[in-house]
Amino acid sequence: MAPAIPILFADDALVVVDKPAGMLAVEAPGRRGTTVVDAVGAQLGQRVHAVHRLDEETSGVFVLAKTLDAKAWLEAVFMEHRATRTYLALVSHAPNPPAGRIESRLRELPSGIVQSVVRTAGEPAVTDYRTLVRRDRATLVECTPRTGRRNQLRVHLADLGSPICGDRKYGWRARGRASYPRVMLHAERIVLPRSDGAADLEVAVEAPESALRR
Repeated sequence: MAPAIPILFADDALVVVDKPAGMLAVEAPGRRGTTVVDAVGAQLGQRVHAVHRLDEETSGVFVLAKTLDAKAWLEAVFMEHRATRTYLALVSHAPNPPAGRIESRLRELPSGIVQSVVRTAGEPAVTDYRTLVRRDRATLVECTPRTGRRNQLRVHLADLGSPICGDRKYGWRARGRASYPRVMLHAERIVLPRSDGAADLEVAVEAPESALRR
């Protein structure tokens, strides 16, 4: 039986859910198991469509379309960077400077690793960030991606010298007794324009771990 996924908002066009960490958002090559798309579709008794990406280990706000028209509209919104997304990341080293913008070009290697490149190869990626609070040996950082590249926040924070706690893929190393069950990244909030011209839709949800809360 598919696990129940908390629904944060729903109307005739879309549904916004609280994606659990450790669950695939959509099907992935060579992977088995129930996805968020599967689970929400089963809950609603109808087919739903993913319109953006969220890493398996990332928790939080995830948007699905209920109709093909809504899917086309929302895909355009994300492609044109008209959705504002806010993430919270627990990082191993305090960013220096404590706030700013990270810009690079990202490309994915055959191994699946995404890296910043200096040359014109790769896709442009932009992330705004600001430090919120220092916690024990880690720091809570708010991130607003202005583009939506694969692993963008994970790569950009690692480039800054502040890899996300638990993210061994992009440079995190345990210090002392520090231990994290996952990549400590949470999609906290999203603001979406509406196709009918109504006021923007804003949806937010707290992270399951207290260390990832403001």
